[in-house]
Amino acid sequence: MDKDNVEYVEIRKQFDTVSLPLTTDQVVDFIDNWNSSTPQGPYKYLQEYSLTIHFKGDSSLSYRTSSDLIKQRSDWAYSVGDKDYFKNIWFNQAGLTNKYFEYYPTYEKEGKFSKDRNPLDKKYYEGIKQVLTYYNHKWIDIKGQIFYEGKIDDELLWNYTTKANDSVWLSSHK
Repeated sequence: MDKDNVEYVEIRKQFDTVSLPLTTDQVVDFIDNWNSSTPQGPYKYLQEYSLTIHFKGDSSLSYRTSSDLIKQRSDWAYSVGDKDYFKNIWFNQAGLTNKYFEYYPTYEKEGKFSKDRNPLDKKYYEGIKQVLTYYNHKWIDIKGQIFYEGKIDDELLWNYTTKANDSVWLSSHK
């Protein structure tokens, strides 16, 4: 990809409706990473971010990303080599540091934890904000998604998920 042909680049988090423009330095860095990316073959993955590259002359290309992988329309993926590369771009543009983590409801079944990556419904969303606040966790809301500061282990996230779904707990812990 030739830097001189690129007008600007935007990144959008999956399920988000707003795209964030990359800085000039981020665009140059992305193009360098894209040009030196290595083919990984066909991959199926859940998209985390989408990148849209707007070229001079009014054309654009969209890419789907997950971890260090990026692909266009087909399933042929390329690796940029850094598993947090696209996440770090989005975090930077959203004003977050790498000390923040995206909150997902966490469930336990037979001793294993799993995260629900679907968008939060309004009632649960309000409940988890109350739980995090009650336990003095610093958090921020970015377009309906909650990010908390500092690591929280899966068992504690499961506990918070349970409390955010418990109307008795929520009403007695305001």
